[in-house]
Amino acid sequence: MTLNELLEIGDEVVFKVDPQTRNWTNTYDNVPDGTKGVVCRIHDAIMYYGRTLVFVYAPGVYHTKGGTTILLPDGRLIPGNYSVTMTDQVEQKRRDALKRDERGVFQEKYTRLGDLPPTPFWEEDKVLVHRHDGDVELVVKRISYHQLHERNDDGSPCNAYEVYHAKGWQTGASADTMELIEHGNVWKYHHGESLSFKTLEEEAAFFTTIGRTEEVRNPKSGLYHWTLEQALQAIRDGIGHGFTHGIIPFANVPKISVKRFLDEDLGRRVADKTLKGFNVAA
Repeated sequence: MTLNELLEIGDEVVFKVDPQTRNWTNTYDNVPDGTKGVVCRIHDAIMYYGRTLVFVYAPGVYHTKGGTTILLPDGRLIPGNYSVTMTDQVEQKRRDALKRDERGVFQEKYTRLGDLPPTPFWEEDKVLVHRHDGDVELVVKRISYHQLHERNDDGSPCNAYEVYHAKGWQTGASADTMELIEHGNVWKYHHGESLSFKTLEEEAAFFTTIGRTEEVRNPKSGLYHWTLEQALQAIRDGIGHGFTHGIIPFANVPKISVKRFLDEDLGRRVADKTLKGFNVAA
């Protein structure tokens, strides 16, 4: 959550700039902590959510509140961003509470504007990239949609596509340097064509990355955190199909999440293999 979600035009704010921010930018050189101002502009932020790494929002283009511009008493206009807080802390806390759900999770507002812009290549497409050192077969990993129509200083198109090699290295490429070899499973899925997978792990990973799973709450806590023993029991009981193990960002704390696949047949196959892998009887 950022304060931008709470601010409105006309709010009085006070600057408190992080020391690291002061070190890498001169924006706040003449804006000491404690300087007050008024929110005079709230910028639009356009977010592109692609067809892979789908966690919350379906693929598409979304609008949300962006950064703020603050009018100082001397007439200067200064970015607010992460460097201001409301003078009225009671009102700030009231607005914050209104935007939280029953679990206390802050609900940012995203308005869907439409589908993703058309592109000749999609995530997981196999492409031939023409490089200065020769042509090479690569696979599209991500698309930077906001760069599709941007150009470099020399007039050449920006590298809107992140492409990677089977050996692990990756680079950027623009559409004018790429040729389609074969559409991948992402394109095939959205166009109703047959999918192909080499292993169950590959199949499960694909449907996970396109958002065809749901996270399961731990009934003992009501939260999404599980121990390994609890996760395996949940799979055995049919509550979930599998689990992921990661680290909570910035906290360096391990987290186990239990998942259910929307495709029950795939979920059963994942559950069976998971339990066998841990020598747990189904």
